[in-house]
Amino acid sequence: MTVKEKLLGILDKSEGKAVSGQDLADSLGVSRTAVWKAMKKLAEQGYEIEAVRNRGYRLIKAGDIMTSDSIRSFLAEELKSAKIIVLKTVDSTNTYAKKAAADGAESGTIIVAEHQTAGRGRRGNSFHSPDKTGLYMSVILRHSQYGDNTDLLTICAGCSVCAAIEKLTDKKPLIKWVNDVYLDGKKICGILSEATADIESGSLDSIVVGIGINLTNEEFPEEIRNKAGALGVGISRSCAAAEVVNQLYLCLRRSREDILKDYKEHSLVLNKDVHFVENGINKVGKAIDIDDKGQLIVITDEGEKVLNSGEISVKL
Repeated sequence: MTVKEKLLGILDKSEGKAVSGQDLADSLGVSRTAVWKAMKKLAEQGYEIEAVRNRGYRLIKAGDIMTSDSIRSFLAEELKSAKIIVLKTVDSTNTYAKKAAADGAESGTIIVAEHQTAGRGRRGNSFHSPDKTGLYMSVILRHSQYGDNTDLLTICAGCSVCAAIEKLTDKKPLIKWVNDVYLDGKKICGILSEATADIESGSLDSIVVGIGINLTNEEFPEEIRNKAGALGVGISRSCAAAEVVNQLYLCLRRSREDILKDYKEHSLVLNKDVHFVENGINKVGKAIDIDDKGQLIVITDEGEKVLNSGEISVKL
């Protein structure tokens, strides 16, 4: 971590109380001049820091500024060396990440944007991504980090979003199979996992996990107004981004059994009637289980059905 990152962490944890320049210098193992230079850089990034006479420095208002430093300060220790790219505007963080992966970006690279002009969801759907009201991010993962759980990455991402929200708030989100996170009957998060292949060998090169969370959005396009919602809690986007990554890596270390157990416990659809389309025909059945591949098991009048893709609807 840089002096600036460590300094931001100390000031943030002091909860508005002043910390003397000498105490900061001693804690960081640097000179008072180095502390002053780091303060100046933080101020240039938009952090409001007050110098209190005879008392030191205090963070007045961090706002909701996203920088690589602010995100890194909330990452678990073993993840602090990750490459973090923060963009003001991008068409899609997943599109950016896939290009970066193809160009050799290292595994674990995190891409975050303030705003997406063409956010993407599954099956060609768009994801509404207004400026500074949501968290729009993608993580590049290569085989060493997801191992044999490729087919559970989207499930793992959903569990990680729920775990992050539960850690940072008192909210209890649920997952609508397979990749949507809901709160109070409204969709607040979409997840899109996309693979990139090595053209020469034809083998899987990396997977990009894209996550979009509505944090404070209040206005939605008319076509999704009745379905979309927001977390509605003013949490730091930097903290939220880091915590989602922290939880994603924790989830990836777990066994398939543990991952699926967590997923089922957060399921919005189990033991409920669901509607789905099979061969162009609308059908209905009761969701009774999720198997070891993450597929939804549904009982219908025709017998048991195994759904491995597609959209379902459920009465909330």
